Amino acid sequence: MDEPNPQAVCGALLPEGDRVLWPRSVLPATNDEEGEDEAVRIAIAGAGVAGSYIFRLLKMRGHTEVDVFERKHAIACGIHPCGYGVDHHFDQLVRHAGLAPSSYVLHVPPRLLAEVEGVSAKTTVFMIDKPRLVADLLDGAPIRYETVDVDDYDLIVDATGEARAYSPPLRNDLKARVVQWRVQVQESARTAFMSTRGLPGYAWIMPLSRDGIEVHVGAGCRAGLRVPAQDLTEAVLGSLAVDRVICACGARIRLSGPDFGSIVHGHVWAAGEAAGLVGPASGAGNVYAMQSGLDLVSHLGDGDGYVKALHRHFYHLVPEARAVRTVLEGRLPTVTDLYHIRQGWKRAGVEVAWRDLPRLMLAMNRAFTGGAGWPAP
Repeated sequence: MDEPNPQAVCGALLPEGDRVLWPRSVLPATNDEEGEDEAVRIAIAGAGVAGSYIFRLLKMRGHTEVDVFERKHAIACGIHPCGYGVDHHFDQLVRHAGLAPSSYVLHVPPRLLAEVEGVSAKTTVFMIDKPRLVADLLDGAPIRYETVDVDDYDLIVDATGEARAYSPPLRNDLKARVVQWRVQVQESARTAFMSTRGLPGYAWIMPLSRDGIEVHVGAGCRAGLRVPAQDLTEAVLGSLAVDRVICACGARIRLSGPDFGSIVHGHVWAAGEAAGLVGPASGAGNVYAMQSGLDLVSHLGDGDGYVKALHRHFYHLVPEARAVRTVLEGRLPTVTDLYHIRQGWKRAGVEVAWRDLPRLMLAMNRAFTGGAGWPAP
């Protein structure tokens, strides 16, 4: 096979605006001395799903100068935030990393059905062992619990989630406060999604064991710390007979969608939630994090190509985010808003039939407003 032309593939050594291009060493490593001398130094800030997945792919492609940075999390599982849900795209993405998807499955909803405000919906969502997945992706790699010295690296991958610790702030950023509990219940629980009560937000029940006795429950809203955690989770915890609380944590989640002009900033490239790649209507982020990692590694040395790949995969998050912002601000959603919200659920693996959508929106109205109705637009 002919060697790729370094200049044709990767362009020049110097930055061109916000686009940074590197020499041939960003391609799968070779054994020649030139390739070793020109090894690109890469720092991955964040060892969650996005960061660990990117690390694994880089190592598989022969990159050796890769350091992983993280901050310590004072929670039992060490993963922050601890969302466990994925959809049917998970299997292929995990196989790209040389791992067996079935090794991580904790619970698949019976008959592939979930409940959304009491409405049955087809789903491809299932729950995985996220801490085990991250550990296998890192495969014992040393983690540096310190701040990245950005001048020491050719590329900084910002996989710091909602913090965007190494990327510029997003315009019109939108975040929700999320509280999460891992509990054991007396009776088998079903996968369910519902609205928070008395304020615009969402809540969920996701079984983490095959028998549905160990459950991940949580809720999120825009109101932040002004709302007690018990009020946020009333809709879900009130419907379960909880025997034991295993652990609990809180976080913020980005719902603003991507700003494609702010993903590549010099030699800092954002991925996963740091790039705004979370489903605003669903909160789905694990699969999106892995897809963005695959896009990043596939376009090393070509920032424009990376952004174009993300746009191709995630452009739909922009109108979805606008629709969700409307709902979270307590305003009456339009038919177009409802379309984008439904499509957002569908992309995340939850399909609500069109005939059930009016019933669902009425239930959300009652939950958000206590029956007072949506305010006039």
